[in-house]
Formats: sequence, structure tokens, C-alpha cells
Amino acid sequence: MPAAGFSITIPDSWFEIELHPDARNAAIGTLVEERLRDVPELREHRSALAKVLRETARRAYDSGARFCGTLVTGLGGAVMTATVTVTIVDAPNQDAAVADHLTAVPRRGPDSLWRQAESTELPGAGRVPRTRGVDDVTLPDGAGWVRALVMQTFVPFPGPDPTRVALITGSSPLLALESELFDVFDAITGTFRFITDDQEA
Repeated sequence: MPAAGFSITIPDSWFEIELHPDARNAAIGTLVEERLRDVPELREHRSALAKVLRETARRAYDSGARFCGTLVTGLGGAVMTATVTVTIVDAPNQDAAVADHLTAVPRRGPDSLWRQAESTELPGAGRVPRTRGVDDVTLPDGAGWVRALVMQTFVPFPGPDPTRVALITGSSPLLALESELFDVFDAITGTFRFITDDQEA
């Protein structure tokens, strides 16, 4: 049965962000006010919170994401962020599996870029390829780049000859929380499910 969509679950402390430009600013404003009522200690970070969510939504939409969930929390005078997006992309080609296109980059020091290629078991999808590591993520509009933890999981659409892949990306600039954030990204990715037409009915 072809997939008609997907579902993914984020923790209660995260925000699910409206991505479409026509709706996102109003939706983010409402989202921030609701969260401030629930977590008053975030009020001093209200402006930074709204700005981070708007920028995150814009980057996600510009990259073709269909879903964006973000953690934004205050820590002292700083704002900590992490993001999980789902983007629908074309499979590399019909002659090679996605895993054949993933390359590892060895870790050469505590501040170096690195990437390991691996696989993980997802309920309903079986074993799928994944990468995790530290990479330089380019910011939109020539605003530079940020070094970030990045986990990407590639889930082929169901069917005998899939031409599309759901790319689930978890990222965060909080390099010091490598182990903890990769565990969070793994847990969120583990909730991903394709939805078929008969499940929608």
C-alpha cells in the first residue's frame, strides 16, 4: 500500500513549528505565548525564543522540510536549541542503495568534523541507513555556518521499488551534549511511521 503521509512524535517540551510562510509568524507567536503560560521562567527569553523559532522554520521550509520540531530552552543568559526535521527527497538512483552513498569521515580531534555511517532498526520500516557526526551547517542568505551535531536517518518509502526517501535530520550546535542529544534524536526518529490511505480512512 503506497504511503499517503507520515507521523512522528516529539517530546512535550519541544515545539512543532508551522513551516508555511503565510502562516508561520502568527502560529509561532501563538505557540510562544502558550509555552510561556506553561513555563513562565522562559518569559525573559521571549524575544530570543520567537526569533529562533522563526529562523528555524524559515531554514526548514527553504530546505524542503515537511515537518519541523524544535527544542528551545533558556540556560542562564543563553538559549539552547535542537531541531528534528523530516524532508522528502528522491532516492539517489535505482542502481544502488542509499547506504552505498554514505561515507564515513574519521574523527581527528575533539573539535574536528567527523561522520560515521551505520544503520538502525525502525518499527514498520526495518533496518535503514543512518549517519551521525559533527558537520558545518550552512546558514541561509549567506549568514555563515554553524558547527553542529547532525544525525540523518534515511527511510525509503514502502513499495518494491521506492523512488522517494524520508530524510529525518536531528541537529544541534550543543556539541558538549553529543551523547545525550544523539539519544534524543534516536528516540524521536524511532517514532516515525508512514501512513497509508487505509489508515487515514
